Amino acid sequence: MSSLDLDDEPGPQERTMVVDARQLKRPAAPVAPGKPWKPYSFARLEKVSINESRLTSRIKWLTPKPEATEALCTRLKGLFDTQVGFSLEAVRALSPGDLRRHLAEPTFLSFLVPGPHRGRAVLEIELPLAHAAVDTLLGGAGEAVGVRPLTDIEEGVASFVILEALKALVPAMEGLPRLRLEGVARGLDEAITRLSEEGPVLVVQLRARLGSQEGMVRLFLPSGVLDVMEPAQVAEQRRATLQTDIQAHLGRLSSVRTWLRAEIAQAEISSRDLSSLRVKDVVLVDAFSARPDRGEEGTARLLVGLARKGCLAADVFLENGQYRARITGMVAGDQSFPRSVPSEADESAAEALGESGDEEFTNPEMRNPLAESGALEDRMDSGDLLGDIPLQISVELARVPVTAEQVVALRVGQVVELRRAPGEPVDLSVNGKVIARGELVEVEGQLGVRVLSLAG
Repeated sequence: MSSLDLDDEPGPQERTMVVDARQLKRPAAPVAPGKPWKPYSFARLEKVSINESRLTSRIKWLTPKPEATEALCTRLKGLFDTQVGFSLEAVRALSPGDLRRHLAEPTFLSFLVPGPHRGRAVLEIELPLAHAAVDTLLGGAGEAVGVRPLTDIEEGVASFVILEALKALVPAMEGLPRLRLEGVARGLDEAITRLSEEGPVLVVQLRARLGSQEGMVRLFLPSGVLDVMEPAQVAEQRRATLQTDIQAHLGRLSSVRTWLRAEIAQAEISSRDLSSLRVKDVVLVDAFSARPDRGEEGTARLLVGLARKGCLAADVFLENGQYRARITGMVAGDQSFPRSVPSEADESAAEALGESGDEEFTNPEMRNPLAESGALEDRMDSGDLLGDIPLQISVELARVPVTAEQVVALRVGQVVELRRAPGEPVDLSVNGKVIARGELVEVEGQLGVRVLSLAG
């Protein structure tokens, strides 16, 4: 039952009527005979992931302050001796695979670097606007000259304009890494490759006006560059909000399951060697941080998922004949072992060789099922260069099933039971997916893992 007030103003006219909500029905719309209702789908509606939505929300601190925009316009007005204006058009997040659809040649692209960070942001200026700016500075009337690429001299003039704009923005960027101009992109492929190195890309699109000429200016910020440029207080507030949200919804995380992996070594092999891996083959490793074959203690990295955000450092010790790991610290990023970010080749190879969600292995006498697959041979025959791509193989002392709720609760000093005894086999994994199980051996003074069985 629900009550409905027909008059919001108190007084003698106030009336209240009671309506049985269960009796309310939606009016039936006319339906053509023989044509049942069908759900309407938005075919052109773009899908946006939660991560992309969160990335877009971080634009608040990046939006120039009014005084910064005024200083920029004043500086450029003095430079061009004409009216200059900027307005924010749109902000969106793109996956690396979508960049080519939003960048078209010819255009003018330059690289911006925040301090010593290895990542690169890309500034795009539409060619008609770039030509108008260059023509004005070279004594012309600021006319657009079509869509031909800029010459080397014109690129130098355009770069000078960008440098002047960055200087005007310096007072508004107090506390942030100063952006410096690294150079001009030599082609679309170079810009896309640089942008694709660090995950999703935030695109800030501005409409610029130079006298009578208008055009688009776009700033492409990879998520890694955005992390470096974000003010410390904003980053701390964002982390605090995230922790508050996690604590408020811990119950939801109890159903999310993953693996906590204790890694004690890494090795690097080519994709060709990985595809031809056989039982009794030995994967050589430079060093182990623990020696379970001898029952010795040591250290390990505790990894969750792809470990792109960081890992846990732990001491590995024996207690009652079983290995345990005591957490000694949190390691941001990837600093314990020389480890590269898993590439698409890593993920493809791991998917092909087996899933990490089970602990089943083939008979040790069976050959690698992928080596007998015609599809794999055809793929390698048509792309032999893939054999030169290095893959990172992890040697895992053990892996423990955990929930996301348990991961959030991990703390320094906590002890994790690894449920693995000395002398038991270790796992070999690529990008977190188990591909084989083996034993630690020494071959002519070098340490390695002899494959006992392959993932089925």
